[in-house]
Amino acid sequence: MQVTTQHQGDLGRGMGLSVTEATRRAQIVAATITTLAEVGYPRTSFARIVQRAGLSSTRMISYHFAGKKDLMAATVGAIVDTWDAFLAERLPAHADRIAMLRAQIEAEVAFLGAYPEHAKALVEIGRHADDDTLDGLVWQDLRTGRMERQLRQGQREGAFGGFDAAVMAMAIRQALDGVALHHATRPNLDLAVYGRELADLFERATRA
Repeated sequence: MQVTTQHQGDLGRGMGLSVTEATRRAQIVAATITTLAEVGYPRTSFARIVQRAGLSSTRMISYHFAGKKDLMAATVGAIVDTWDAFLAERLPAHADRIAMLRAQIEAEVAFLGAYPEHAKALVEIGRHADDDTLDGLVWQDLRTGRMERQLRQGQREGAFGGFDAAVMAMAIRQALDGVALHHATRPNLDLAVYGRELADLFERATRA
């Protein structure tokens, strides 16, 4: 995960941390993302994270995070920040609902190629998070909540047709999950083509 020195300093000031402390936290979170992507949530331990980060002791993690749940919450936050920044660069500032939906789908497919470890780590955390925890709520909102709200707003504006927005949001998410699984076994997959094809498919499915 790329974190600039200025970002680290801003984060440290916002949390009451020094630049050094914010940098160390970012290092631990980056190692956590890589470990989650490599071995999965159940096997992600402080010992593995320490080894990945090149730290001297698990006490380095315990100093900055209260426990595994606290670390995972921070990791989710970092991934979401990266996700949101990536999508914000690719979503048009002024576009109709159909164009926005297309851009959203294509950007999410592109994210799989740009940040494969982030995508895998988020899935691992989401699979093992309780629905009523912060991690679980964030996971559900990322998976379908945002898309469902976008679809409902488009229906109210007359851009989209009559369909169950929750079902359509889940269909879009499952299609994106399918691309992620396919890409995991075929790293050279042309994600740009897949993104356009999925955007075409769901544009036809949702159009009024």
